[in-house]
Amino acid sequence: MSAIEQCYASGGDMIIKTVEVRAEGESDTMLFSQGFDDWTCGTEDGRELTFPGVAMGDALPKSDGSGYQSLNIEIDNTLGNVQKVVEEYRLAGKRIYITHREYLLSDLSYPTSIYHLTVLDREYADNTAKFSCGFFDLLNIGYPRDKLTTLVAPGLKYI
Repeated sequence: MSAIEQCYASGGDMIIKTVEVRAEGESDTMLFSQGFDDWTCGTEDGRELTFPGVAMGDALPKSDGSGYQSLNIEIDNTLGNVQKVVEEYRLAGKRIYITHREYLLSDLSYPTSIYHLTVLDREYADNTAKFSCGFFDLLNIGYPRDKLTTLVAPGLKYI
Protein backbone atom coordinates (compact mmCIF):
# COMPACT_ATOMS: atom_id res chain seq x y z
CA MET A 1 0.00 0.00 0.00
CA SER A 2 1.44 3.39 -1.00
CA ALA A 3 1.70 6.34 1.37
CA ILE A 4 -1.20 8.15 -0.30
CA GLU A 5 -3.43 5.04 -0.04
CA GLN A 6 -2.61 4.76 3.67
CA CYS A 7 -3.44 8.43 4.13
CA TYR A 8 -6.86 8.06 2.50
CA ALA A 9 -7.58 4.89 4.49
CA SER A 10 -6.52 6.08 7.93
CA GLY A 11 -7.32 9.77 8.17
CA GLY A 12 -4.14 10.46 10.15
CA ASP A 13 -2.02 12.50 7.74
CA MET A 14 -3.20 15.62 5.93
CA ILE A 15 -2.93 16.07 2.15
CA ILE A 16 -1.44 19.36 0.91
CA LYS A 17 -2.48 20.22 -2.67
CA THR A 18 -0.31 22.61 -4.66
CA VAL A 19 -0.44 24.09 -8.16
CA GLU A 20 2.39 25.50 -10.26
CA VAL A 21 1.34 27.53 -13.32
CA ARG A 22 3.83 28.36 -16.06
CA ALA A 23 3.75 29.40 -19.69
CA GLU A 24 5.59 27.87 -22.61
CA GLY A 25 9.14 29.22 -22.72
CA GLU A 26 8.82 31.24 -19.50
CA SER A 27 10.90 30.74 -16.37
CA ASP A 28 8.51 32.59 -14.03
CA THR A 29 5.82 30.53 -12.36
CA MET A 30 2.75 31.24 -10.26
CA LEU A 31 2.50 29.07 -7.16
CA PHE A 32 -0.58 28.25 -5.08
CA SER A 33 -1.49 25.87 -2.27
CA GLN A 34 -4.94 24.92 -1.05
CA GLY A 35 -5.77 26.46 2.31
CA PHE A 36 -4.58 29.48 4.21
CA ASP A 37 -1.07 28.36 5.16
CA ASP A 38 2.07 28.83 3.08
CA TRP A 39 4.00 25.61 2.45
CA THR A 40 7.62 25.09 1.44
CA CYS A 41 7.83 21.83 -0.49
CA GLY A 42 10.37 19.93 -2.55
CA THR A 43 9.62 19.08 -6.17
CA GLU A 44 10.42 16.08 -8.34
CA ASP A 45 13.28 17.97 -10.01
CA GLY A 46 14.99 18.96 -6.75
CA ARG A 47 13.69 22.53 -6.42
CA GLU A 48 12.32 23.85 -3.14
CA LEU A 49 9.33 26.13 -3.68
CA THR A 50 7.15 28.13 -1.30
CA PHE A 51 3.48 27.86 -2.22
CA PRO A 52 1.35 30.68 -0.76
CA GLY A 53 -2.02 29.61 0.59
CA VAL A 54 -5.11 30.69 -1.35
CA ALA A 55 -8.70 29.61 -1.68
CA MET A 56 -8.41 26.84 -4.24
CA GLY A 57 -10.44 23.83 -5.28
CA ASP A 58 -10.01 21.00 -7.71
CA ALA A 59 -12.25 18.38 -9.25
CA LEU A 60 -10.53 15.19 -10.30
CA PRO A 61 -11.94 13.42 -13.35
CA LYS A 62 -14.08 10.34 -12.93
CA SER A 63 -12.43 7.02 -13.68
CA ASP A 64 -13.98 5.72 -16.87
CA GLY A 65 -13.06 4.71 -20.38
CA SER A 66 -14.57 7.72 -22.16
CA GLY A 67 -11.20 9.08 -23.27
CA TYR A 68 -12.11 12.60 -22.15
CA GLN A 69 -10.68 13.30 -18.75
CA SER A 70 -9.93 16.78 -17.53
CA LEU A 71 -8.99 18.24 -14.18
CA ASN A 72 -10.87 21.39 -13.19
CA ILE A 73 -9.02 23.81 -10.93
CA GLU A 74 -10.49 26.95 -9.37
CA ILE A 75 -8.15 29.57 -7.89
CA ASP A 76 -9.01 32.74 -5.98
CA ASN A 77 -8.82 35.72 -8.35
CA THR A 78 -10.08 38.50 -6.08
CA LEU A 79 -7.25 40.86 -7.00
CA GLY A 80 -7.32 39.87 -10.68
CA ASN A 81 -3.62 38.96 -10.81
CA VAL A 82 -4.23 35.40 -12.04
CA GLN A 83 -6.42 36.58 -14.92
CA LYS A 84 -3.95 39.33 -15.86
CA VAL A 85 -0.94 37.01 -16.07
CA VAL A 86 -2.77 34.18 -17.84
CA GLU A 87 -4.33 36.48 -20.44
CA GLU A 88 -0.94 38.09 -21.16
CA TYR A 89 0.44 34.63 -21.91
CA ARG A 90 -2.56 33.78 -24.10
CA LEU A 91 -2.24 37.02 -26.09
CA ALA A 92 1.43 36.18 -26.69
CA GLY A 93 0.30 32.83 -28.12
CA LYS A 94 1.93 30.75 -25.40
CA ARG A 95 0.51 27.52 -24.06
CA ILE A 96 -0.07 27.37 -20.33
CA TYR A 97 0.95 24.36 -18.28
CA ILE A 98 -0.15 23.44 -14.77
CA THR A 99 1.62 21.01 -12.49
CA HIS A 100 -0.71 19.69 -9.78
CA ARG A 101 1.12 18.08 -6.85
CA GLU A 102 -0.12 16.45 -3.67
CA TYR A 103 2.06 16.19 -0.56
CA LEU A 104 1.61 14.51 2.79
CA LEU A 105 2.02 16.81 5.78
CA SER A 106 4.51 14.37 7.31
CA ASP A 107 6.80 14.51 4.22
CA LEU A 108 6.92 17.75 2.23
CA SER A 109 10.24 16.87 0.59
CA TYR A 110 8.70 15.00 -2.37
CA PRO A 111 5.16 14.91 -3.83
CA THR A 112 3.09 11.75 -3.49
CA SER A 113 1.29 12.37 -6.79
CA ILE A 114 2.11 14.61 -9.74
CA TYR A 115 -0.09 15.60 -12.69
CA HIS A 116 1.40 17.55 -15.61
CA LEU A 117 -1.48 19.27 -17.40
CA THR A 118 -2.16 21.62 -20.29
CA VAL A 119 -4.77 24.35 -19.85
CA LEU A 120 -7.52 23.72 -22.40
CA ASP A 121 -10.06 26.33 -21.31
CA ARG A 122 -10.29 29.14 -18.80
CA GLU A 123 -13.13 31.10 -17.30
CA TYR A 124 -13.23 34.05 -14.91
CA ALA A 125 -16.33 34.66 -12.82
CA ASP A 126 -17.25 35.62 -9.26
CA ASN A 127 -13.67 36.40 -8.22
CA THR A 128 -12.40 32.97 -9.26
CA ALA A 129 -10.29 31.74 -12.13
CA LYS A 130 -11.43 28.34 -13.36
CA PHE A 131 -9.12 26.25 -15.53
CA SER A 132 -10.07 23.10 -17.38
CA CYS A 133 -6.87 21.11 -17.88
CA GLY A 134 -6.17 18.03 -19.95
CA PHE A 135 -3.76 15.23 -19.17
CA PHE A 136 -2.83 14.73 -22.83
CA ASP A 137 -3.19 17.47 -25.43
CA LEU A 138 -3.92 15.41 -28.54
CA LEU A 139 -4.92 18.38 -30.70
CA ASN A 140 -1.48 19.99 -30.50
CA ILE A 141 0.48 16.83 -31.29
CA GLY A 142 1.53 16.38 -34.90
CA TYR A 143 0.66 12.91 -36.17
CA PRO A 144 2.70 11.12 -37.21
CA ARG A 145 5.47 12.85 -35.31
CA ASP A 146 8.16 11.77 -37.77
CA LYS A 147 7.00 12.75 -41.24
CA LEU A 148 8.02 10.31 -43.91
CA THR A 149 9.73 12.14 -46.74
CA THR A 150 12.15 11.01 -49.42
CA LEU A 151 14.99 12.39 -47.30
CA VAL A 152 14.10 10.07 -44.42
CA ALA A 153 12.90 7.11 -46.47
CA PRO A 154 14.43 7.25 -50.00
CA GLY A 155 12.32 4.30 -51.17
CA LEU A 156 9.17 6.45 -51.10
CA LYS A 157 9.98 8.00 -54.48
CA TYR A 158 9.40 4.60 -56.11
CA ILE A 159 5.87 4.16 -54.75
